[in-house]
Amino acid sequence: MVFVQSKQHHVAEWVKYLVIALMYGLVAIDGISSALADSGKTPTQQTEINENNDSVPRLVVESDTVAARLGGYHGILAFLHNFAVPALLADSEIASFFGNLTQTPAEIEQCLAMMLDHDLGGSSRHSGATLESGHRCRGSMPKIHQGRNIPDEVITKFFGIVSQQAELAGVSQFDIKAIAKVLERSRPGIRNK
Repeated sequence: MVFVQSKQHHVAEWVKYLVIALMYGLVAIDGISSALADSGKTPTQQTEINENNDSVPRLVVESDTVAARLGGYHGILAFLHNFAVPALLADSEIASFFGNLTQTPAEIEQCLAMMLDHDLGGSSRHSGATLESGHRCRGSMPKIHQGRNIPDEVITKFFGIVSQQAELAGVSQFDIKAIAKVLERSRPGIRNK
C-alpha cells in the first residue's frame, strides 16, 4: 500500500512540473502579454483569412509585433478614442474634413483600429468586418475618402498629430516610426480623392 501511495504522489509531482513547464513554454514562445492582449477579442478578431478565403482560427499569437506591444485591437482603439481623435478634432482644419459623414466616430475608430492592428502585425481583419452597429469596414482608402478632397499638407498634419499623441501616451519611438510607416502607405489613397 505504501508503494501505491508513493507512485500516486510521484505522478502528481510530475504532472505539476509538466504544467509549470508548459506555462514557461507559453511565455517563452508566444509571450504572455500578447496572449492576454488577444484574450478579450471576439472570435471574428481572432481569425484570419487563408488563401481559399476561409476564416481560420489563429493558433499562434505573436508577441513581437508592434500591435501586441500597443495592446492589440483594444489598446489601439483606446489610444484612438482617448488621445488621437480628440486631438485631431481639436484642430479646426482637420475637423472640417469629418463633417457630413455617414459613419459615426465610434465606427471610424473601430475600423481604423482594426486596420492598424492588422497592418502592425495583429490578428484583426484588415477590412470587411461588420461592427455591432451593422457598419461594414472598408479597406479601400480611395473609396473611403472619395469626395473629401483632402490636400497633402492636411494628411501630413493628421499623421503628425497621431505621432505626437502616441509619444505623449508613452509609445516608444521605434513603434511610432512603425505606425507612421503604416499611415504613410495610406497617403496615396487619401490625397485629393
